[in-house]
Amino acid sequence: MLDVSNLSVSYGKQKVIREVSFKLEKGEVVTLIGPNAAGKSTTLRTLAGLKKADRGTIHLAGKDITESSTVDRVRAGLVLVPEGRQIFTKLSVHENLIIGAYHRADRDHASDDQERIFSMFPRLRERRDQKAGSMSGGEQQMLAIGRGLMSRPALMLLDEPTLGLAPIIIEELGRIVRNLAREGLTILLAEQNAMMALGCTDRAYVLQSGRIVTSGNAKELSETTEVKQMYLSA
Repeated sequence: MLDVSNLSVSYGKQKVIREVSFKLEKGEVVTLIGPNAAGKSTTLRTLAGLKKADRGTIHLAGKDITESSTVDRVRAGLVLVPEGRQIFTKLSVHENLIIGAYHRADRDHASDDQERIFSMFPRLRERRDQKAGSMSGGEQQMLAIGRGLMSRPALMLLDEPTLGLAPIIIEELGRIVRNLAREGLTILLAEQNAMMALGCTDRAYVLQSGRIVTSGNAKELSETTEVKQMYLSA
C-alpha cells in the first residue's frame, strides 16, 4: 500500500528526516514511535504532500506520488488526520463531516458514509448539529477521524491522536484503530504514547533524530529492554 524509500526532509538548513525507508502492506496498522521532535509529524506531513521532500520517493499502491499535490493524494486514497485535530470549530459536526467528502467525485451522495460514521461514533450522532468547538477533546478527535473517513481513504495517517486526552479516551481510540483495521483500512500511526501505539498495531518503526533506529513486530518491540526503558517506563 505504501512504500517510502530514502526520504529526507529539511526545514531550512536543518535536516529533520534522514534517509527514512519503510513499507505498509494493505490492511496493516503500523506505528512510528519516538520522542518529541523525532520527526514523526514531519514524516506524515511529507507523505500527505504538505511538506516537500529533499530527496527520496513515495509510492501509494504502486503509484509514484512523490511530486503529487495534497489534493491528488487525497483523491488517490491517502488522508491525514493531523495533530491537534484541526477541525472547523465554528461549524457543526455534520458540516465538518461533509467537508471531509469535498474532493470526492460523488460528494453529493455522501450521506451513506456519514451514517456509517454516526454508527461508528454514536456521540457524534448525538451532537450532529452542535458546534464542533464546543465538544470535548475526545469527541473532537472522533470527529477528525470521521472527517478523514468521509474521503473513503485506502490509507489513513493518524498524527498523535491521543495528545492531551484522558486515559479512558486513549483506550477507546485504540479500539477504534483496531476496528478500522479489521474493516480493511491501512493505517500509519505516529505516536509519542508508545504503550497505546504498540498495543494496537502490527508493526512498529522507532524514530530518533530523524532516523529509523529499529523496527519489528509491535509486541516483540514492546518487550525489548531498550524500548521499555525509553518509552514504556512509568
